[in-house]
Amino acid sequence: MIFIDRQEVIAMLPEGWQVKAKSVTDALLAADGEESRKRIISENEELWRSIKDVLAKVGHHKCWYCETTNIRSDNAVDHFRPKNRVAGSSHGGYWWLAFDVKNYRFACTFCNSRRHGEGGTAGGKADRFPLVDGSQRADSPLIPITVENPLLLDPCDYFDTTTLWFDETGQVGVNPDAELVEDNVSQRVYTSRELYHLDHVRLVEARKRVYLEVLDMCDRADKALDAYKSTKNSISRSLFHDSINALKRMKRDDAPYSAVARCAVLGYRVNSPSAKLIAGAS
Repeated sequence: MIFIDRQEVIAMLPEGWQVKAKSVTDALLAADGEESRKRIISENEELWRSIKDVLAKVGHHKCWYCETTNIRSDNAVDHFRPKNRVAGSSHGGYWWLAFDVKNYRFACTFCNSRRHGEGGTAGGKADRFPLVDGSQRADSPLIPITVENPLLLDPCDYFDTTTLWFDETGQVGVNPDAELVEDNVSQRVYTSRELYHLDHVRLVEARKRVYLEVLDMCDRADKALDAYKSTKNSISRSLFHDSINALKRMKRDDAPYSAVARCAVLGYRVNSPSAKLIAGAS
């Protein structure tokens, strides 16, 4: 999971989109009952679908939850807070946020919809939006959503994106540094792992490949650096620089599973001078 700046999304919205969204939201607020609201939402679904390409572009065409890129998948615009009834609760849904662009997330099928995967895994957010025990839930437009303490990690919250940790197995873990900063981090990570289906076997394998590729590139850079130090050979120097450049590219937001690559670099920095060098590079 990488940080997604919602201000970038807003800056790229088509002309007039926000005006239309506000008009529909005003109609929802004035609607007489649940059935009327459902009809208004159904009749205006094209509004959020029309900006799917904008959401995809801001996230480098990767799922905002798991970083998977699949150009053949029917990626969806997920309502982070469900617009319909919230599963597992009596909450009728955050219908007043149905056309609020800040509530949209670009999601792959396995993160957004309930699916069973290889190895007995299952997940998918669907209409679930659990809160930390004891948290108040915003059950009307009059209550700000800031009263809520969600269990799901949000890619639009930078702190949330720092709580995930990955190792050479490709599995999801908890960043120990984040646990020192805020309570409930472990619970939030493991709830998100389940509901975003982050333990899907193919996804774990893909993350593992990236992690090991980073370690291999660090080793190549270290060997080239050692050779240059002992021989002052310009070819070795060039190989070292090329390897460092490759590591930098693997950490970029638009690279495959870049959050995994960053964890690999950070985890290897004690053993690798090259990893230590690149770990602090933004």
